[in-house]
Amino acid sequence: MGVKKQRMNQEDAYSLSRAILLIGGIVAIALGATALGANITSFRTFGNALANTTPLLTVIVGVVALVASNRVKDEAIDIVLAVLGFLAGGLGGVLVAIGGIWALIAKYTIKGQA
Repeated sequence: MGVKKQRMNQEDAYSLSRAILLIGGIVAIALGATALGANITSFRTFGNALANTTPLLTVIVGVVALVASNRVKDEAIDIVLAVLGFLAGGLGGVLVAIGGIWALIAKYTIKGQA
């Protein structure tokens, strides 16, 4: 009959952002490492394989997301994660960008315990 709506507080929003960053970091590392391995095995020389730096950037963004996932309350880290996620692209990069943006949303719009 009477459904009570529960509002998300800041800690819940930060936890959601942390989870998105962890998943995005793992996906970025996995997809970036796979693409980097495919580039290395398809080129004859290692130097030509590193000419395409997108897979390497994706792996780096994934590692940064995993390391920085514990510091989602820091605004500067959130902005860096959002920008790096957009630069990396792909599914992992998009998840990292969403996690950074969600942490910014949690900081400035959601009221509650934090």
